[in-house]
Amino acid sequence: MSDMVIIGGGIIGGAILYYLKEKGFDGKITILEKNNQLAQESTSLSAGGFRNIWSTKVNLCLTNYSITAFKNFKQETGVNIGFEQIGYLFTYYEKEWKNIVDHKHIWDKNNVNVELIKPEEIKKLVPGFEERIDHISKEENEVLNMDNIAGGLYGPDCGAFNPTTLTNVYFEKSKEKCPEKVEIKLNCKVKRILIDANNEIEGIKLENGETIKCSNVILAAGAWSAKIINDSIDEENVQLPIVPWKRQLFTVKMPKIDKFSEIPMTIIDDEVYFRPEAGNLIVGRADNEQTFGFDTTVDRQYYEDYMNYFMSARIPGMEYCRIISNASMWGGLYAHNTKDKNAIVGYHPDIKGLFLATGFSGHGVMEAPAIGLSVAEKLIDGEYKTIPEVNDLRFERIKENKLIIETIII
Repeated sequence: MSDMVIIGGGIIGGAILYYLKEKGFDGKITILEKNNQLAQESTSLSAGGFRNIWSTKVNLCLTNYSITAFKNFKQETGVNIGFEQIGYLFTYYEKEWKNIVDHKHIWDKNNVNVELIKPEEIKKLVPGFEERIDHISKEENEVLNMDNIAGGLYGPDCGAFNPTTLTNVYFEKSKEKCPEKVEIKLNCKVKRILIDANNEIEGIKLENGETIKCSNVILAAGAWSAKIINDSIDEENVQLPIVPWKRQLFTVKMPKIDKFSEIPMTIIDDEVYFRPEAGNLIVGRADNEQTFGFDTTVDRQYYEDYMNYFMSARIPGMEYCRIISNASMWGGLYAHNTKDKNAIVGYHPDIKGLFLATGFSGHGVMEAPAIGLSVAEKLIDGEYKTIPEVNDLRFERIKENKLIIETIII
């Protein structure tokens, strides 16, 4: 019997395990991962970006801490996780820009290094960028519905890293530190959490028929979390407002624009984003019209007939950013919180022994170190000591309609 079961072998589950053991949790922890390898779902299928530019204080605090952890990781462990502070650049139309300018004092107050960039100066960061739309034909823009750029928001401390490498190190270091107290079970798909008549956890039922006895579970299964709860207990008030939402990413050729390989992560019209990666570009976006679900099929035509039109209209020359191969495009899932686009972290108020760490809505990768530490503090010390703002993410806010709405989501 395990003292703690973590459902999910991705970056959140790995970070929680790592910090629990770093803080001296002496019990046996079992990790259940449905695949034959760790970190093979949303963790490895993410864009690998990190930023501390958010509209809510809790996310500012979580990512400020995590960026420092990423930066120091190689020195502390000897492992290179590909940490690069290449920066993030958001571009805005006039109707959105005023809110950004008005919000800058919040970032300043919370030690978030941001710069407001004039539209004509954006091309210094992104060569070839056209802040106006004079070069776009009227007929073309009737389809694209683009507008002049009013300004850019640049975060020089933001960047990219390899979340798969980091996750595997979390698990490896934890296993090395406590070989008898860490059990990693692969190919173990959870069918349901076994909950008795008193809403107390008594175990985990796997798809292969095996039962694991336990009374404490950390649910860190990302986009699959809500389904696990739904399959475990038939009570509407305990369900999670989390749905799987597909993001499609494509590795494409670098445009023939001088110094384009030095650009930051750039977010342009219609939330299309791209950044350099090993001499190429990673480009991503979610289709806001798609149905929520677990399908991760990637659509080449979605890039060629939709995304690339915005890219080439905003930066002439990007029409040559062609997909490298079928193997260089993929779909991954956000654990999308439909209520406020923020994570749910804390004990489930109606299921004794269930701790939630899910629903990150696309920012779990970049908040993982801070979440791992925070969960460990809550479980061992009884409170969030380092980042007390994590209290804002409790499940009860959903029931009480005291939402913490995050607006800067891509």
